[in-house]
Amino acid sequence: MSSQQQKGESPDSSLDEDDAPELRTIEARLEAHSKRIETLEDDLDDVRTECDTLRGEVEALQQENEDLRAEIERLDARTDLLSLVENSDEMTAKQRRIALIQHLKKAAEKERERGRDAKASLNKEEAEAALKYPDIDRTTFYDDLRKAPRLVGKEDVLWYDRGTGGESRLKMNLENGDLPGSVVGHRRRNGGE
Repeated sequence: MSSQQQKGESPDSSLDEDDAPELRTIEARLEAHSKRIETLEDDLDDVRTECDTLRGEVEALQQENEDLRAEIERLDARTDLLSLVENSDEMTAKQRRIALIQHLKKAAEKERERGRDAKASLNKEEAEAALKYPDIDRTTFYDDLRKAPRLVGKEDVLWYDRGTGGESRLKMNLENGDLPGSVVGHRRRNGGE
């Protein structure tokens, strides 16, 4: 038996009375750190909540941005077509056909940007709306739809589909190739080519 046990002292009472203030200091510091940890955990919860709120706002802004970009593209396409048909009396059959091809190209590219196949089509009524030509005879529209593929020369990219029940359509599939520059214009490269 140890001398402490012989004297009837407990092992805990073997600490000097001088150590008591130091233990109280450690205990106080431990309690302060525990409160600080609780405060930090509360702050972390608040930050997480705020982060979730901000994430929702960012997603809403991204959707709004996407919607605005789509509207800008729609307005750009309309502006391009309106500029083509500004002098409607002077527009040739070739110009009308090119305008229809460009209209389809923009629609197909929009589909590609949405993650779908770059395909588009239009019927006589849609061609009429695209060209803003209510005064042209309907046979002229069908003639333009039927002859437009000749300007491209690639039947797997642009073709006229004679549908049943009067639902004939001019169809484009940019997945099968590009359109010639003579139809859609040449893109300028950085070198000015």
